[in-house]
Amino acid sequence: MDNNDLFMPVILGTARKDRQSEQVARYVLNETEKTEINTELVDVRDHLAGETIPAWVDDDRASKWRELVSRADGFIIVVPEYNHGYPGELKMLMDMAYKEYNRKPAALCGVAGGGLGGARVVENIRPVLVEFELVSMRNAVYFSNVGDLFNEQGKIQDESYGDRMKTLFDELLWYAKALKTAREAK
Repeated sequence: MDNNDLFMPVILGTARKDRQSEQVARYVLNETEKTEINTELVDVRDHLAGETIPAWVDDDRASKWRELVSRADGFIIVVPEYNHGYPGELKMLMDMAYKEYNRKPAALCGVAGGGLGGARVVENIRPVLVEFELVSMRNAVYFSNVGDLFNEQGKIQDESYGDRMKTLFDELLWYAKALKTAREAK
């Protein structure tokens, strides 16, 4: 199986105005493209329905999201930490699907203005991923002090993040290939 056969979107999990996690999502997308994974940036803003649409409700507002989740072989979720938790709009988006997530891997990139880099949000969202039968990667990448992490041109200031992303993607690719093979054999 070629990596180009794997579709894993980068999900920007906040609709907040002036969101600093957008720079992180673009950085993650660029790093993902180095792995030759078939990817795209998915902005939660493009899927807002104004209310929670449960996965069992047939609603046209959820069909675009459900189709994307069905096509995906895994997910890379860029999630900022807001008051120790994840954004409500990300949860509303994720709740639009259910069975479409089953047995697919999910990689997490936490984002925060402080020194913990979203560690609390990563731990808070993992039980949600488990409920969806997503396989959460053990490794996560924590983007600390995000306000100082990128220069005015949007370039990351700490080059060590490239190695962190490679470690995350290596794990994600292993699981994506193994789980896709298993899903197709079922």
